[in-house]
Parts: sequence; C-alpha cells; structure tokens
Amino acid sequence: MIYTLLPLALMVFCIVHAWRNGYIMPWIFVLIFLPLLGSLIYLGVIVMPEWLHSPRAQRLRAGAARAVDPHRDFRAAQRDVEMVGSIDAKRALAEHLIQRGDFAEAIALYRGALTGQFRDDPALLLGLARAQFFSGDGAGAQATLDALQAADPNFISQEAHLIYARSLELQGKNDEAAAEYARLVPYFSGEEARARYGQLLDRLGRRDEARALFGQILKNLDGAPRRYRQAQAEWGNIARAGLR
Repeated sequence: MIYTLLPLALMVFCIVHAWRNGYIMPWIFVLIFLPLLGSLIYLGVIVMPEWLHSPRAQRLRAGAARAVDPHRDFRAAQRDVEMVGSIDAKRALAEHLIQRGDFAEAIALYRGALTGQFRDDPALLLGLARAQFFSGDGAGAQATLDALQAADPNFISQEAHLIYARSLELQGKNDEAAAEYARLVPYFSGEEARARYGQLLDRLGRRDEARALFGQILKNLDGAPRRYRQAQAEWGNIARAGLR
C-alpha cells in the first residue's frame, strides 16, 4: 500500500509546489505522465536548488559549520586583519572579541582604529562604548557616547541610547538613567528597554510605575506573532516576575 501512495503523494506535492511557484507549465505534463520519475526530476531540478539556496538552508549550513568548528569565524576575522587590515576587518574582529568576552582586546582594537579620518567614526565609537560597558567601565562608555554625540549631533541609535542608559545605571546614576530610559522606551523596538526601565524603577521604590511597564510588556506580547514572542521571551519572563 505504501509503495502505491508514496509516488502519488510525491506527485501531489510537486504539482502543488509547481502551481504555487509558477512552474505549472510545462512541468504538469512531466509530473502526470511520468508520475515517479517526473517527480524525482522535478525535485532535483526545481525544489532542491531552491532549498539549498534559501536563507533557511544557508543558516542551517552556517550553524552546522560553527558546530563542527566554533572558532572558524574568529580565525577568519583574525586573518582578515592580518592580511587586509581594513577598518571593517578590525571592527569585525573586535565584535568577535566582545562575543568571546575579550573586552580589553576589543577596546584596544577599537582605539587603534579610531585614528585619522576614522577618529569620529560612529560605528567604531559605538563598538568601543559597547566593549567598555561590557567590561564594567560605565564611565568610559558614557564618555565615548558623549564624544559620539558631540561629533555627530544627528546620530540616532537605539543600541547606543540603551548602552548610555545602562552605563549611567552601572555608575549608580539612577535618576539620570531613569530619565534616559523614559526617553528611550517610546521608540525602542522590542521590550528590553521597557523591562530594564521597570527593573530600575522597582529598585528605586517606584513600584506602581514599574508594574505599569511590566503590564505593558505582557500586553504587547499577548497575541503578538510567535516569532516576536520567542524573541522577547526573556523580557516577558522579567515582566511576569515583576508583577508577582
């Protein structure tokens, strides 16, 4: 029975795929008059190349490569700096260093890149501030972001604003941090800024304001697309804990 149904199911799959993707002519004749062979040809010529070049397949291949050799990208970034030495190569290596927790090396690399025509480069300054913050240097991160804003008053970045607020908080400048979070939350994509603001207000004893923020997070997540809920799960958990 299965040997009869399998070719039929395969043919139906291929016909539906051809119909949805605009391949119905002339493939419909191949699929109908050569049921099994035509389906196998269609899979090899149309479906497999599409799948192999799809973003999802590329992500799976990249993930598999990283699982086999987790340091491959890092070594490649090191080679690019050694062989090319461009600003982009240095920034890419610095970001790898941050991911590995090598903050001091990342800071040194960013500082070395911030010279000449690139001394006020926004991407480099933001990267330096990120490395400084994660190293525990809130004052350094704040100073770097102040320098960035002075160099480019029109520069706007959610990430930079979040790092700035967190850097103030790291230094114990809680009232200033709260003011920055209040300005950040209305335009920040996602729930992280709102969750961190709520946590800070809770620590400051502003419980009602904190609960309002946590409640808004859960309201935003309720009924949101599954992908968004998954991406924001950490902040949803914080909000639920904050409302207990």
